[in-house]
Amino acid sequence: MIEDVRGTFKPELIPKESGGNIDDYEDALHVLMKFMGSMSSALEQVSGRGANAIVYQAGKRMGHDAAKMMEKTDNLEQALDEMGEVLGTEFYYEKWKPAGQEGYTIEKGDETVIKLLFMDCVVRQTLRRTGLPQKGPLCYLLYGYMVGAVEEVMSIKGKVDIDHVGPNACLKTLTIKWGGK
Repeated sequence: MIEDVRGTFKPELIPKESGGNIDDYEDALHVLMKFMGSMSSALEQVSGRGANAIVYQAGKRMGHDAAKMMEKTDNLEQALDEMGEVLGTEFYYEKWKPAGQEGYTIEKGDETVIKLLFMDCVVRQTLRRTGLPQKGPLCYLLYGYMVGAVEEVMSIKGKVDIDHVGPNACLKTLTIKWGGK
């Protein structure tokens, strides 16, 4: 399904009323990426470590709003599959497990843990384009977005932790806590 979603954007699908051509939109996207990078850097300079908390909350709100159109479930893998179809075009991820691990999820008391591999992430691409390091405010926007969407779809509390950041992919751990919000 992800491939279907990714393959649907074609220049001929841009409405004529919008004016411009695909090259105009790509140029505008690059300008927007530079703008977001500059804002992120400035927010971090002004707010220090508080910048991450501010954008995390903004991302969380965005995730809750985006996930309102999704079907509610108490199955984490099902929720992530559906979220991947809806949210994955901007933040493409796959469930990941180390060799030898039987399933994707691990149960730890009242928590369920799953690893997510983010590959085609607009945040990472923006940071690379603007020369900013990973693990800053824009990354926290994504973390909040994922947590907000999971919380909305599953009616639980969640958190995302960083395992690894890199130029081609980032590995995150999503932990949900059963027992409501």
